[in-house]
Amino acid sequence: MKYLFLFVVAALILFPKETQNQTINNYQVEWDNFCKVWMGYVNKYPKAMSAGCCDYNHKSNDNLKEEYLGDPMLICYG
Repeated sequence: MKYLFLFVVAALILFPKETQNQTINNYQVEWDNFCKVWMGYVNKYPKAMSAGCCDYNHKSNDNLKEEYLGDPMLICYG
């Protein structure tokens, strides 16, 4: 009986509700977590850091959007 209980607890930990009826893109989840933390620092130090592709229209990206020798320095895919 205790093994059944341990199995159920392990299944609940390993397979949370967000995995039901949908596929999870692990890279997108990690990217969203990274951007949430990164944007906290960017908003705190906007002149020292740039938002990059986390928030393309952020005011800290203005210098990166300018073209250098015909190519923009900020290129975001997707």
